[in-house]
Amino acid sequence: MRQSTPTTPAVHVCRMRTKALALCGLLVWAAASGVAMAEVADPDAVAVAELHGFSMGLARSDKFSGVVLVAKDGQVVHEHAYGKRDELGDDSNTVQTRFNLASAGKMFTAVAVLQQVAAGRIELDTPVGAVLKDYPNSEFATKVTIRHLLTHTAGAGDIDLFGPENARNRQRARSVEQMLALHADRAPAFEPGSQQEYGNFGHVVLGRIVEVLSGLLFEDYLSKHIFEPVGMTRTGFVDCVDASPDLAVGRVDVGDQRKRNCETLPSRGFPAGGQVSTARDMLLFVEALKSGALLPTALFEEATRPHREFMGLGFFATEYGPGYPERNFRWGHAGSADGICTDVRTYPMTGETIITLSNQDAPWCFEVAGFLHQQWIERQK
Repeated sequence: MRQSTPTTPAVHVCRMRTKALALCGLLVWAAASGVAMAEVADPDAVAVAELHGFSMGLARSDKFSGVVLVAKDGQVVHEHAYGKRDELGDDSNTVQTRFNLASAGKMFTAVAVLQQVAAGRIELDTPVGAVLKDYPNSEFATKVTIRHLLTHTAGAGDIDLFGPENARNRQRARSVEQMLALHADRAPAFEPGSQQEYGNFGHVVLGRIVEVLSGLLFEDYLSKHIFEPVGMTRTGFVDCVDASPDLAVGRVDVGDQRKRNCETLPSRGFPAGGQVSTARDMLLFVEALKSGALLPTALFEEATRPHREFMGLGFFATEYGPGYPERNFRWGHAGSADGICTDVRTYPMTGETIITLSNQDAPWCFEVAGFLHQQWIERQK
C-alpha cells in the first residue's frame, strides 16, 4: 500500500510538472501550513524550506521516507518526518520513530575504542595481538593496529553476515566473540597501511578489543559509557523482528515478495553498526562529542581530521582539498543496507549538523543530507 496524496491545488501542479521536486514540495508545504512564500525572507529560512520541499517531493514520489533534522550550533532549526513507518502499513513516521543506523553506528565503536586510548589502556599503534592474545592469524595479530582498523587500512575485509546466503552465519554468530571467529583466521588482504578498503570486519575486531579491555559485553559498554551519560534514551540494540510501534521497518525483495530486511541483515546491532536511534538522540551524540563529554577535545579533533582519503579515526572526514569550498569539509558517518539509509554529518565551519534517517534504500537520503550545501554551491555559480 502506498501513501495517499492530498489533492490541494499545489499538489496538482506538482503532478503536472514533476521536474521541480523541491519547488513542488515547497508549494505543498506552504499551502498546507498557510505560509506565504513572500514571508520567507531570511536566506537560511529559504534554504531550509527548499530542503523541506525537496524531501516532501521525494516522499510523494515514494523515494524517501524518514526523518530530517538540521541544527545550527546545536540548536534545531528544522525537524520533520516523512513517509511511512512501514511501506506495507498505514502509520506514518514521526520525529520519535527509531531507525536502524546501519554503518552510522560505527561511530559508537570508534568512540568506545578511543575512550580506551584516552584511558591509557592502548595506543593508536597498538597491534591487535597485544590485546587479543589468542588471535588465530599471527600476521593479522602482529601487523594490524588500532589505527589501521579505524581508518580501514588494515585489509580486514567484510563479514559474512549479510544477504540471504549468510542466514546460517547469522544464526550461529550472535555474540561479538562468535562474529570474530568467522574470519579471525584470515590474513590481511594487503599490507596493513598500504591501501584503504572500507569493510565491516575490522570494526568487529575493534568491538572485541573493547570487550576485553573493559570486561563488559559490547552492548553493555555502549549503554554505560555512551548512551546513558549523553541521555540517548531512545538509542540501543533491538532485535530486527521487534514489532514495537516506534520502530521503522525496512523492506527488501525476497523472491516475488516484499519482506522485512531481517531476511538479509544481522538480527541485532553489532560493532559495525545496526543500532537504532532517533535524529534527536544522534544530535545529542554529536553535541557530546563537540563538547568533550565523550572524548578529550584533542583526541576528538584528531579523530575527525582527514587521515587517509575519506577517513579520520573511525569517522568520515571528507570533502576537503582542491576543488572543494572550505565550508564543505565535514565529519560524521553514513550507512546503507537493504531498506536503510542514514547520514549524520557536521560542518565545522558553518556549525551545521544534518541528520537524515530513512527506512528506504539509498541513495536518496544522501541527496537529502547534502541538499543545503549543494544548493549553496549552485548559488555561487
